[in-house]
Amino acid sequence: MGKRTADQEEKKVIMTFTVAECGEYHSLGEYHEGIGTLEEAVTLYRQIPPERMNGVPSIGINLHVEGTAKMEDSQADILSGSEIDIGFINLMPEFCGNPQVQEAVREMIKLFLDKEVIDY
Repeated sequence: MGKRTADQEEKKVIMTFTVAECGEYHSLGEYHEGIGTLEEAVTLYRQIPPERMNGVPSIGINLHVEGTAKMEDSQADILSGSEIDIGFINLMPEFCGNPQVQEAVREMIKLFLDKEVIDY
């Protein structure tokens, strides 16, 4: 068997988190991206004062393939308001096939027992 070329190598996928004061319009209110861990994202989410919420707060997952442009990233809000929507991410192959994403979602469900899990 021959050597694999750089183009054939599996590109590294980097998972980070986002926190938005308004999940519908991330630019409306407080928005954080590039968060390295779920714990950091949860801390930022819980620090947003409820009295100044400009919309439905959210925690999202961002997937970046090393060596690609940022605009090609896949991003989805997983926790939005009172729901954790795992049905939506099951429709996205890059999310449902990623073990890191699946583990993060399981942890999110454990951390937010008061949220309704939507799985369709």
